[in-house]
Amino acid sequence: MSNLTKNEILDILNKHPWDSGNLRKVYFRDFQNTHSVINELPGGIIYSEMKSLRLSLNIFLDAVEDLISSINKFKYDSAHADFWTITNKPFTDKIEVTIQRGIISSSMCAMALVDHSREFNKKYPVTGYEEQIKKTFQENEVHKFVHGLRRFLSHIKFTKANWNIFHSEGNTRNVVFILSKDDLMQFNDWSSLAKSYIQSQENGVNVENLFNEYSNQVKKFHNWLRVALFNEYGEKITQHLNYLKIIEGFGLESNWNILLQQVLPQRNIDPYQYLDKYLTDEQLENIYSFPFRSQQQVDRIIQLIDTHQICTDSMRNKVYDAFNTNKT
Repeated sequence: MSNLTKNEILDILNKHPWDSGNLRKVYFRDFQNTHSVINELPGGIIYSEMKSLRLSLNIFLDAVEDLISSINKFKYDSAHADFWTITNKPFTDKIEVTIQRGIISSSMCAMALVDHSREFNKKYPVTGYEEQIKKTFQENEVHKFVHGLRRFLSHIKFTKANWNIFHSEGNTRNVVFILSKDDLMQFNDWSSLAKSYIQSQENGVNVENLFNEYSNQVKKFHNWLRVALFNEYGEKITQHLNYLKIIEGFGLESNWNILLQQVLPQRNIDPYQYLDKYLTDEQLENIYSFPFRSQQQVDRIIQLIDTHQICTDSMRNKVYDAFNTNKT
């Protein structure tokens, strides 16, 4: 049987909503082009752009996480006397370099995310976007400082964050990395809000506090944006995702049929031995609360594993056989 062109697939599927029987027909004729047709739906294109924007967000958050982890490593290691020996200096220097790299990476990824978000909104505007931007970022000193910091570090010079160790009340040991106010104020192109932020930091800018605070603000905004996008484009996105779920189910159905009809019987495998690969400890406790090898127990296993709801009556009977079920 020959493959189908995208136009042939669209002719068979006809108008929306597409029938699952027709989807099955085209999927098993040409699964690659069927995937392409579904991904090229308006909802598929929007969702792909959403995933790209989410990737940009995750890259920024990952950069911040790496930075904070490096600072925490310095805190922990520097509490030990060996950390300060001359023979350990190469390792000490490496941690410091990692922290400096984390600062510039976090600030650059932050502003890349701003650009990506702005371009995304041009294509897929949502109600309340400008108001939310204004509320979250426009008059935000932290945002303006991070924005300026990226420009400063990228185009002017790299300002080192220096560590400072001190003991607060109760003899609590504190380790902070500080960007010097004097160094920062050598840059003449700070916005008024960024300059106000720098001047408000009495001992300099605490790197950890800065990026923790800013990343929380960014996460809050993008959580709002995701909900707003589903409010605006949810019907198209849901249609696309539903079609994907249906054809993914076809693929799973084929895999399970091969497993149930060929692999398990030929190898005389007891599937109970492999349930921990598919179920959590809590789910396993739940299924073992049913009588062992009972239909009720196997039905519960199917319910937990069959997230795409592909199990037909015929397949269910094959599952009973595979589990050597005590049929009642």
